[in-house]
Amino acid sequence: MQWTDTTEALAAVVASTAAVVGLAAVIVQLRHLAEGIRSSARRATYDIGVQIKLVLIEYPHLRPFFFDDVPVPPDHPDAGRIASLAELYCIYFQEFVEQSHNLSPGNRAAWASLVRSMYRSSPPIRRQLGLRLSWYSEEVQEMVRVLRSEPGPR
Repeated sequence: MQWTDTTEALAAVVASTAAVVGLAAVIVQLRHLAEGIRSSARRATYDIGVQIKLVLIEYPHLRPFFFDDVPVPPDHPDAGRIASLAELYCIYFQEFVEQSHNLSPGNRAAWASLVRSMYRSSPPIRRQLGLRLSWYSEEVQEMVRVLRSEPGPR
C-alpha cells in the first residue's frame, strides 16, 4: 500500500467522522429548537389564561358567570364584556387542543379537566360554543360533542 492510498483512506475516515459528528450536532440543535418552540407555544397559551384572570380580577362580579353556572341576564350591563370573555375562553380551549401534543399525559388530563369544568360551569361559554362552534377546530368541535353527551349542563 502506498502512502497516497493510506492518506486517502485516512482522509475518508476523517471526513466520515466529521459528517457523523456534524449530523449529531444538527440533531441536537433541532431538538433544542423544537423544545424552544414548544415552550414558547405553551407560554403563549398560559398568557391567554393570565389575560382572562386579569379581567376577572378587575371585574370580580363576572366570576359567577364562568364558575358558578349563573346565567347572564339579558339586560346585564356587562353582557358584551361577558360575551367577549367567553370568546377568549374558547380561544384558550382551542390553544389547549393545539398544544396538547406538547404536553405530558398528566398535563393533558389537567387541561381536559379544566375545559370540562369550565364548560359545565359557564353558560356564556356554552352559549359561545353553541352559536359559533364552526369557528373552532374539528378537535374542539369533537370535544364539545363529547361534553354535550355527558351528564350535566349542555
